[in-house]
Amino acid sequence: MNRSGNLAAFFEPRGIAVFGSMMEGWFFGGAVVVRELQALGYRGGVYPVHPSAESVYGLKVYPDIARAPNPVDLAVIATSYRAVPGILQACGDKGITAAVVIADGFAETGPDGVRRQEDMVALARRNGIRIVGPNTLGVYRPHAGISTIPYEKGYHLPPRGGVSIITQTGMYGPQAVALNEYRFGIGTVIDLGNMCDIDEVDSLDYLGRDPETEVIGLYIEHTRRPRELLETARTISRDKPILCLKGGRSGEAARAMASHTGSIAGQDGLYDALFRQAGIIRVDEYEDLLLGAKALLSQPLPRGNRLGIISLTGAMGIQCIDAAADNGLVLGELGEGSVERLLALSPTLAGHPVDLGPASAANGADLFSYYIKSYDVLMEDDNIDCIYLNTYISSYLSPDVYKDVFRHMADHLRKPVVSWSYGPSSESVRRLGALTEHYGIPFYPTTRKAIEALGYLVTYARLKKAGEPT
Repeated sequence: MNRSGNLAAFFEPRGIAVFGSMMEGWFFGGAVVVRELQALGYRGGVYPVHPSAESVYGLKVYPDIARAPNPVDLAVIATSYRAVPGILQACGDKGITAAVVIADGFAETGPDGVRRQEDMVALARRNGIRIVGPNTLGVYRPHAGISTIPYEKGYHLPPRGGVSIITQTGMYGPQAVALNEYRFGIGTVIDLGNMCDIDEVDSLDYLGRDPETEVIGLYIEHTRRPRELLETARTISRDKPILCLKGGRSGEAARAMASHTGSIAGQDGLYDALFRQAGIIRVDEYEDLLLGAKALLSQPLPRGNRLGIISLTGAMGIQCIDAAADNGLVLGELGEGSVERLLALSPTLAGHPVDLGPASAANGADLFSYYIKSYDVLMEDDNIDCIYLNTYISSYLSPDVYKDVFRHMADHLRKPVVSWSYGPSSESVRRLGALTEHYGIPFYPTTRKAIEALGYLVTYARLKKAGEPT
């Protein structure tokens, strides 16, 4: 089987067969998949298959796949593992070329499960079927109207966007992570499960050529094809950033992985070297993958690593400098013209970081003017490559008081900018963050996370400038 073959049947199928329980209103099963496909506006044929059900959500249920109309490219199998071999054989007879096997009970369960999985793969290969899974939630691709997630979620799936995610666990798919809170849309999510066939290399290759995908997030616990991963990622990372969270750094974690996906990890230091050579940006936790993707998706790349800081307190400026040192950034030295322009605004604006606290305390009415003018100074200073912005909101102020500030910043943005805000009301801070991002400036839960995001931008800019990852 050609492992690098076209995966269009998973992401652009002309018809989808759904196997599993067809009980309406139930929290798990084929009926949930059918309803999600309808809700997302999937335009191909949807063919529920069950031996005794007659209809589900207004669609006819077929007693076997042979009776369903053609064409059908993708099968979603949300049944017991015992039923999977027979279903796959029927799919092969039908000419179906792709299957999402949601069922568990395979390699993750021990030797018997390993044998079941090997037998399933052999059967699929004899019939020309590619598999995502088993032990997976499958794929989510909103612009194509596709979701194979079989669980009742209780929240809205994220909209269409430019971030695509490859994960070896459903935990980091859209059913478990409230991606809407990150305020960016999703291109594709692929939960690889046990990776009996389709793996991270196949998925990267597809997303690298996918026009919907601008940034790729990757969660892996191991790879069976390190050379192919290096070569594929090296090619893709020249045009699209790849952020990766690697599970199993410690020996204890590596042993635990075998019990949930059947993974066997290698030495973590080898993965570090592989990622560096491939141009993959490694992150420490899943939140970093998403927060980094937000900056890479929305901000221009910096020319260098010199940081400009606008804060409301001296302590916040110090925290920024510490975080910068940990993330490959340095505090930029303002040009003479910039220093003169700041001093003309207020004699308290005599240094860098630009601390607006004393100036606003002396003349609070000018705070928003200070924001705009100091931003312009840093944006126009050739010694500054990226900017951190600190704002404050109280429970007595509406976030709308910043509208003119953020509108001006958006209109004059030529370098990457990130923001963090504080205040006594978490709801006010949340609303201010939403307003900040409405104007194209990514907002972060802490100062350190904001600086880390700038670090990812600096790292990726360096990789692109080098022409080839080192």
